[in-house]
Amino acid sequence: MNIVIDALNWISSLGPMIMMPIIILILGLFFRIKLNTLLKSALTVGIGFAGVNIIINWFISQVGPSVQLMVKNWGIQTSIMDVGWPARAAATWSFPLAAVMVFIILGINVLMLIFRQTNTVMVDFWSYNHYIFVAALVYYATDKNIILAVIFGAIDAIISFKLADWTTPLVEEYFELEGVNFPTANSVGWAPLAWLLNKLWDHIPGLKKVDARPEKIQERFGFVGEPMFMGFVIGLVIGLLAKEPVDKVLIVGMSTSATMVLTPKMMQILMEGLLPFANSVKKFLNIKFPGNNFTMGVDAALTVANSSAIATGIIMVPITLVLAAILPGNKLLPISDIAYQAMWLSAWPVAFSKGNIIRGILSTTIITACVLLIATNLAGIHTQLALAGGFQLPAGMTQISTEDAGTHIVGFILMKIAEFISNIF
Repeated sequence: MNIVIDALNWISSLGPMIMMPIIILILGLFFRIKLNTLLKSALTVGIGFAGVNIIINWFISQVGPSVQLMVKNWGIQTSIMDVGWPARAAATWSFPLAAVMVFIILGINVLMLIFRQTNTVMVDFWSYNHYIFVAALVYYATDKNIILAVIFGAIDAIISFKLADWTTPLVEEYFELEGVNFPTANSVGWAPLAWLLNKLWDHIPGLKKVDARPEKIQERFGFVGEPMFMGFVIGLVIGLLAKEPVDKVLIVGMSTSATMVLTPKMMQILMEGLLPFANSVKKFLNIKFPGNNFTMGVDAALTVANSSAIATGIIMVPITLVLAAILPGNKLLPISDIAYQAMWLSAWPVAFSKGNIIRGILSTTIITACVLLIATNLAGIHTQLALAGGFQLPAGMTQISTEDAGTHIVGFILMKIAEFISNIF
């Protein structure tokens, strides 16, 4: 079992630029994809991920200091440190049942495919850490009850596969990713709430008639409505709110503008590699299992390339900080992953609203409030998990959590159910 965990940790430590091509090569050989198609797909996906990571990391390096200045200038103080999603993922893979859960989840996916309970082929093995994280939460919440941990971790995977099936038409239509869906639990779990909120906005007078899709904004306002100009203005606002000097304000503005334009282009390269691979796997499976319509389950990080998700996510950065300061019950200061998480959480709200940025902001604000409260509630268990995985608490800090942990809405609900069962029996 330790060999499996060590292998997964080694592959993941290489980053998606190397990890995803390796996974594609291994799966491609198993599914007998032509070698020239396989090699081209693997290299192209790696190049696409490299481009996306370069842009996003560069954006965070340029804008991150301004966000921290905003926190300082506004006097936001909280008692729980956000240590970032990598720390959460590392602690998850160190969980004693991690290797067991990998095989259980893989087996569940295969059985659901055989009995036609899902069309999702979860090929993103790295993202199994989301289901393992739920098992870890239940494990520590129920005084290390192994049976409940395994059961509820498996249930989280099953729910995620079913939600991925439900959202596949939306992914193919709105994100234009044919044959792909997103079973990652920290994303797809929010799809039902995003759908419900969009239905709510349909019944609010005035709001239901506002069409704030990027293409409509551009059509009405011309160049002013283009992503590059919108990004520049949003960046200027962030710089001004941080009370940066003029030169830094301009840098933040230009960095945001560049991110809005370049990220979708890098994602296009990634998809040029991923889609031929996904289609080849689908073709193989459809021959072996006729009458099925298989879909490749991949990381929902692909959604951050959408122009509406990027715009909504960037606007959500200052909004998230305001929420952290004023939301009753919140004790988490979401700094480490704030820009990335904001774009991530915006995906389903903008998708269900067909790219409407106004609706996207409203829905994402509500979702973010939920995320902050969940992350705060999970701090005690998250700290146990992190310490067990070898994490060292910073001086003066007694609890840690992550905004990423708070995105596991289904896992949080399952953990509470498991706690209730454990207390009864």
